[in-house]
Amino acid sequence: MFKIKLKELINDIHKNHILGRTIAGIYVVEFQKHGLPHAHILIFFTEDYKPHTVEDVDRMISAEFSNSETNKLAHETVAKCMMHGPCGVAFPNAPCMEEGKCKKQYPRKFQSETVTDVNGYPIYRRRDMGHTILVHGIELDNHWVVPHNVYLSTKYDAHINIEVCNNIRAVKYLFKYIYKGHDCATVEISCQSDNATEGNVVEVDEIKKYFDYHYVSTSEAT
Repeated sequence: MFKIKLKELINDIHKNHILGRTIAGIYVVEFQKHGLPHAHILIFFTEDYKPHTVEDVDRMISAEFSNSETNKLAHETVAKCMMHGPCGVAFPNAPCMEEGKCKKQYPRKFQSETVTDVNGYPIYRRRDMGHTILVHGIELDNHWVVPHNVYLSTKYDAHINIEVCNNIRAVKYLFKYIYKGHDCATVEISCQSDNATEGNVVEVDEIKKYFDYHYVSTSEAT
């Protein structure tokens, strides 16, 4: 099912141009610790479709609840798939918490309109519209909504986080993030010698370890 949805999503992006006309795109699939797959996708738009203004960003990305009366399905999808948390003081053991703070910077502040920060990332519009849902006994509002495209999230009924970056300084980070690879652990069981003269020394094959551990990324291979 994941593979079918991913293929259709790529078609929506590059053939149906749901977000705009694209000229290039790359994606990698990763697997979480409990085996669930997810994809990191990086796309480039033609000049005419690059989001240069805050209006362009708002047409592409929402960080708010959809109207429950005019777009009930989108509202339900956001409530089910696009909410972060709760975390913070109420849930200090949440996976996103580090040193008492959420590493994803939630809850975000209310924002009357979209603006761009110094690093080229938009701070998305999050208006105080009074929409809330109850999660683990806590009411969550637009403070906790993950940026998304309303059409794509609703169509696939899935968590699809979308972000815009217009700063060339972030390109290195973006490609590094896409190609960061999966976690790897190597376990080896060896037998020590009982011969006292050998000092119970375990022989380490450093050349073999190098080949086992060395990872050649796409950029290095090219």
